[in-house]
Amino acid sequence: MRLPWALAFTVGALALAANAQGDGPPVYAYYFTGHGCHGCEQGDALMNEIAAEMPSLALTTVDTAMDYELAYALLVVAGVGPEIMPSAPGLVVGHDYVGGIAWQNGDAVRAMLAAYAPTGAPDLRPQAEAIRGQARHALPGNLRRWGVMTVVVAGLVDGINPCAFATLVFFISYLGMAGVRGRAIAGVGIAYGVGVFLVYLAFGLGILHAALALEGLPVVRRVLHGMLGAACLAFAWISVADYRHLRAGRTSEVAHQLPLGLKRLAHAAVRRGIGTRSLMVPGALLAGACVSGVELACTGQVYVPAITYMVAANADRLAAIRWLLLYDAMFMVPLLAVLLVAWLGMSSARLKGLAERQSPVAKLLLAGLFLLCALFFVLKALALL
Repeated sequence: MRLPWALAFTVGALALAANAQGDGPPVYAYYFTGHGCHGCEQGDALMNEIAAEMPSLALTTVDTAMDYELAYALLVVAGVGPEIMPSAPGLVVGHDYVGGIAWQNGDAVRAMLAAYAPTGAPDLRPQAEAIRGQARHALPGNLRRWGVMTVVVAGLVDGINPCAFATLVFFISYLGMAGVRGRAIAGVGIAYGVGVFLVYLAFGLGILHAALALEGLPVVRRVLHGMLGAACLAFAWISVADYRHLRAGRTSEVAHQLPLGLKRLAHAAVRRGIGTRSLMVPGALLAGACVSGVELACTGQVYVPAITYMVAANADRLAAIRWLLLYDAMFMVPLLAVLLVAWLGMSSARLKGLAERQSPVAKLLLAGLFLLCALFFVLKALALL
């Protein structure tokens, strides 16, 4: 594997040719592929070609989107993991693994298989199956180390998005005007939060389903990633401009906010939802649902790229759903924090002042998040990631 590519290719060709004359000892290999992954079509063709040339090759295909745990466990058994994560296309043979950009040169794959042709390669599947549970526990700390952190930060930043935070402060203020105090704030506030969460989650699951469907259309997916990269770059620029406007006190010039008509609609939903004392809890739930749907016109600018990232970051379907649940939970943290301080007695006037002070910081955080998303999607569109 450390030979120069030209020499490695020559040795590999000779070994494969010799192996083709007889079956030889079996060479167990595991090919990682994935539905719609970039480069998998070339990888499939290469492996079919090599399988025809090498009768002793016992090739098993592992779809990383459907069985990531097995792929990860195979790398651990091979001695490659736990730091190296399986990617598609990729190939595990014996104690070796090739994946990522190495697939741009089929010589690496041929040379690796040729090295095992004379002696064979062991079947790693039984040992991998035995540690599949261990691999499941290792995934959150390895495969998704950065992915989870990104989702957590994005959810928190979205939660303090001035679009959502301003309506939340209005909700708390209206509770005060309606005479809601003490434990009643907790009950009504939790009902409101449940309404927000359910609608946000439902919308997110819809976008997630659409993004997963696009994974099977590589060209469309790359175009979408390019468009999202450009949109995120524009949103970052707008967020920086909004930060400057807020710092200068020019709130009317802030571009990234709910239109006046939608603000009035959100406020009306709050007033009607908690206007009847006897139906305040179910009314708050419906108000939260309505407000969440209205605010998607603004918060969706963060939410949609975040969900697309969850799908694009090499996670399987179940992992993407878990990421979505985590994101939505983090989105709710600022809301719960505001409810807590309101329950503890903070006045709506102080909450409004807090919202005004945190708005510029939130805009800067949003700008940074949009820039990271733009970089990620551009690299994805160019097939560099």
